[in-house]
Amino acid sequence: MNKFELDKVMECFGFEKSDNYKINGCNYYHDGRYFTIVNDKIPYELALLIRKKYDNDIYKIRVNGNHESEFPGNDVYKYHIDTIEGLVAFILESQEYYKSQKLYLDLDQTLNLIYSKILHEVQPNISVYDWMLERENRKDYFKTIFSSKTYLDFKLRKKIESFDNVVNPFANNNLDVDYSIFITRGYGYCHDNWFSLVDKESGIILSTIRKLDGFVIKLHIPTEKPFEINVYHYFDKNGEVIAFEKHNESDLTRVEYNLTDSTFGEHYGEKHIANLADKKYIIQNLDKYIALIDDVIKRNIVITANRSKTLKRNK
Repeated sequence: MNKFELDKVMECFGFEKSDNYKINGCNYYHDGRYFTIVNDKIPYELALLIRKKYDNDIYKIRVNGNHESEFPGNDVYKYHIDTIEGLVAFILESQEYYKSQKLYLDLDQTLNLIYSKILHEVQPNISVYDWMLERENRKDYFKTIFSSKTYLDFKLRKKIESFDNVVNPFANNNLDVDYSIFITRGYGYCHDNWFSLVDKESGIILSTIRKLDGFVIKLHIPTEKPFEINVYHYFDKNGEVIAFEKHNESDLTRVEYNLTDSTFGEHYGEKHIANLADKKYIIQNLDKYIALIDDVIKRNIVITANRSKTLKRNK
């Protein structure tokens, strides 16, 4: 959990943005890394209830910063809370214990409200194509991505667009996404924002990162044991790249195609100018991973008719 996410949680509970929030006599503040600290006395009865009710492996509500799943032995004077879900659960239980505020929303409803606040802030409906057209030093490249291309190149470009639209379904205005089926994370500022959607059923992570000079669209598949799969579409100082990465604890393979300079090959190996077979390989792999996450998207969207969104081409 980052400071941006902490502020969105507290906004949901009616607080103005601050470096320190006070609830029921306790101070809540971000440590500067990945968790919120809660300082001051938490009665043993409340601490024990929280420990029994919320799985530490899921909610990450850590007594005195301890990573072990231990039960409190008496009153607790410091918590480290790593997740949005854990922080919301902690606050709700604290308010219920002290009867300090009438609760109108339960845990799931509160989380859905916070997720919507995060997504509103990061503006997920902006496609990476439109994002790059707003970057003065990059827009010329993205204005010409359809120029002087063969049919295969055009097909590849459309396949990349399809991949982007399933990893970030909000950018496809054909789709109305039910974000409550996802666990949402995010960080939002004008030229530097990101968000990720974790499918609760499969654990698949769909990530979009947008910076002043580039972007990353990433699909992470944790379930292809013994391997994990990452698929990337990104743009940085080296150009626009599609990459397929497979790794376990002892091995990593990564094949990438740089669309800017047309090179293809292993990340740490020799590269060559991409030929027809290489481009077909990219298309076939994108097809495979689009199909793989299609069920995830179908479970979480409503399709809206006659609102198709396509990339703009130069006339």
